Amino acid sequence: MNIKKIDFFPVQSERKEPFIIATGSSNIAHNIIVKVITNDGVGIGNACPNSVTKETPETILMALKIFSDELKGENIDDIEEINTKMDSLLERNPSAKAGVDIALYDLHGKIKGMPVFEIFGKKKEKMLTDMTIGIMDLEATINHAVEYKNRGFKALKIKIGLDKVEDVKRIKATREAVGEDMIIRVDANQGYDVNTAIEILKEIEPYNIEQVEQPVKWDDLAGLKEVKDNSPIPITADESVKTKEDAFKLAQGKCADKINIKLMKCGGITKALEINKIAEENGLNTMIGCMSENRISISAGLHFALSQENVRYADLDSHFSLIDDDTKGGFIFEDGYLVPLSKAGFGIEAEE
Repeated sequence: MNIKKIDFFPVQSERKEPFIIATGSSNIAHNIIVKVITNDGVGIGNACPNSVTKETPETILMALKIFSDELKGENIDDIEEINTKMDSLLERNPSAKAGVDIALYDLHGKIKGMPVFEIFGKKKEKMLTDMTIGIMDLEATINHAVEYKNRGFKALKIKIGLDKVEDVKRIKATREAVGEDMIIRVDANQGYDVNTAIEILKEIEPYNIEQVEQPVKWDDLAGLKEVKDNSPIPITADESVKTKEDAFKLAQGKCADKINIKLMKCGGITKALEINKIAEENGLNTMIGCMSENRISISAGLHFALSQENVRYADLDSHFSLIDDDTKGGFIFEDGYLVPLSKAGFGIEAEE
């Protein structure tokens, strides 16, 4: 069964409000929908440009044009081999590769007549997801936290990293506003130096924080380890792990307690499986995260997580913040959890 054609087209969605983190802000989410077409069906994937991989809509479109030309005629039965060929064509461009990889798994599921998580073997029925609160003033932070609690979320992720004093105030106020039952995670997006990170982690310990993501720069593994060794809260590496080589280096150096895997960051499900295996072999649980993605790759991330016992946490929430997302299906949100639809592939519908 061979690839007949690869189509792709960009879409953009307005955010409900500006999204601010330590490394920048955005009002628009860009995604590129990918369709892998064979005589037996169509698989749908998604690529999302982002600052972590330094991809833009333009670079992704250029990469997909190359893949469209060079992958025509490839047998879809061996997704790993197609990933190897994409790597030989372009060294980087993981989000563009993820778009093709995700579409291939969707197509496999449709051809087999089963959800993608069943291909690997389902380990879980659903995944608890957090809802992210960007960097904003104290009152707005509290209002969002209470709103999300009322909507059924059982976990929140609070972005920090620009102002230590204000960050501590926001975390304290959020805990007081939502009570002790709400899970609270914190993400600094590389915003602190080592000493400041250690200081703030000790200050927020009383507020029952589940984990803190990427407190220091992505390439400062020694600093990340120093923070982890002096932190009363578990540390999760995000921007520091983009490849399986990164995961192995971080695990061997004992630089973090957990790893946040993102399909756009590593290149899709195939490579996410490799990273998760390395993490599991080294005693590190993982989280499935997201960029500014629509329901297509959010659903792909969900299916990946449901098939892997070691993926214990989910931050699959970007679709909640988009006003005009034309993709439908995939899953439902129920009592704080993402629950997949019992449909073949990822169960997604995408309108051109």
